[in-house]
Amino acid sequence: MSTLRGYPIVEERSLQPPQRRLGFLVRRDLAELPETPVGTVLVFSVNGAYKAYTEGAHLRGSEEAVVRAKSVSVVYLRSRQVMAGIEIPSQDMGYGFQVQATFTCRVSDPEAVVASGVEDAATILRDHLRDDAGLMRLGVTRPVEEVHLLSVEVASRVRAYLEFCPPRLDGVDVTLVNVALLPPNDILAHGQNIKQLKWTGEIKEMQWAIENRDVARIEEIFKRGAEATTAFGVSREQLMMTDAVGITREAQENRMRSLSDLFNRLPEGTLDFLPIDTQGLINRVMTSIIGESPFVEASGDRLELGEGRPGDGDEKPRRIGLEDLDD
Repeated sequence: MSTLRGYPIVEERSLQPPQRRLGFLVRRDLAELPETPVGTVLVFSVNGAYKAYTEGAHLRGSEEAVVRAKSVSVVYLRSRQVMAGIEIPSQDMGYGFQVQATFTCRVSDPEAVVASGVEDAATILRDHLRDDAGLMRLGVTRPVEEVHLLSVEVASRVRAYLEFCPPRLDGVDVTLVNVALLPPNDILAHGQNIKQLKWTGEIKEMQWAIENRDVARIEEIFKRGAEATTAFGVSREQLMMTDAVGITREAQENRMRSLSDLFNRLPEGTLDFLPIDTQGLINRVMTSIIGESPFVEASGDRLELGEGRPGDGDEKPRRIGLEDLDD
């Protein structure tokens, strides 16, 4: 179907008087008439009267109205949605609210449409909305950012206005479908940019929180020593198991070597007065070096550090204190 140039009158065309044939037969050439897309009818203007030929009628060119017509109009009959948009002022200089009303229109009398000259329903409906002085003043106390708060008031006002003062489109039935209040395009873009920045900031904050938790977890792993750190590298597939064993072994040897150096630097006899289990310490050192304990502790025979052997009498062994060093 060809694109309609207007609604409800799609096209209008003036007609020249037809030529007589054989001296008395008058017939209009149908090529002079405009095309009739699906859903349209031809309405002929004859001496101030109008005659419509319904959709599907086949003209011969000899019909009286067709022969005598001074002009012809193409009228669209089927229902169609028509948008009527107006701008009402806001509190902000240079910015307004866009009121967009959607109507359903259907031609009920094509002859009345042509007689009244209803060429463009959208323009008629738009001008009718502008005639409501109350609607035009409704947004002057509101900034454009409050479009969502004003939308309900505007919709109620438009519906009430059309109910008590319906638009006049002769031959056309009009029904209001919807009313929407839209902000200016640049205000809408500004709000979208602000929302996008907010969402981006929230995403970054979530990423930083996850990174901080990951850093804290890795820090705790490092605090647990070389073995935990090496195991972490293996779990992240950044270390081979054989390399991890070598690293762990080297770390243990370094610790034992440092501990041995520390003991060697102590004055002679200091270990006799330190509250440590010398035998257990030696076992741990040897286990770290050769992988197994070289000593077998006898039950009940090992003396704790700081205790002497019992004498021949009934006197129980006692711990060596600092006062014994003075003797």
